[in-house]
Amino acid sequence: MTFHVEEQAGDITIVRLGGQVDSVKSVELESLTMNLIDGDVKALLLDCAEMDYINSAGLRVFLLAAKQMDQKGLPLAFCGLAPNVQMIFETIGFDRILTVHVSRENALEKMRAVNKQAA
Repeated sequence: MTFHVEEQAGDITIVRLGGQVDSVKSVELESLTMNLIDGDVKALLLDCAEMDYINSAGLRVFLLAAKQMDQKGLPLAFCGLAPNVQMIFETIGFDRILTVHVSRENALEKMRAVNKQAA
């Protein structure tokens, strides 16, 4: 698994995920996301366009991040899910409880609109 943290539009932190999120790599992902959430992140977008696999440990990290962001009243979204990852999200119902966008551009547009309304 690879991940890169990028800053976009000031308030939206983008983390680009790539490769496979398995039990070992999910520990790194959890550390990264929790550090961002515990820091001064205002909105978080996890770009999964380059991620081709995720197991239950990785999904647990996504759910934990969503709960932490929700408790802080901050937006978290996912974008660019590969077909096999999208299928997993749909099968377990994550597409109904998490905010998922087709593309990064779509996600940023929606998140910016929400941020403007909140301001």
